[in-house]
Amino acid sequence: MFKKPDEEHNNGELTVEPCENTEKDYLSKLEALDGEERALLAEKAQLLNMEETLKQKIRDEIEAKKHRIENLKNEIPELKQRCEALAKVLDIPIQK
Repeated sequence: MFKKPDEEHNNGELTVEPCENTEKDYLSKLEALDGEERALLAEKAQLLNMEETLKQKIRDEIEAKKHRIENLKNEIPELKQRCEALAKVLDIPIQK
């Protein structure tokens, strides 16, 4: 079907390149590209899942820190009052 010059074998005459080899090459390349694409899509899906998992861990950590901060904000005034009461009993001035 396709012709190319082949001077070494036919003294410059044109020869026919086998069509089957070209089709097999194309099919082989297409299959290789399909395989690579599937592997990359799988890797992308895995990375997206990992990203979502990490984002969720960050959100959970943020919520945990907010909760600990809120508890500390509630504990500090009570602790201050207890310290003031103890200092008053000992007649020690408190720095505020």
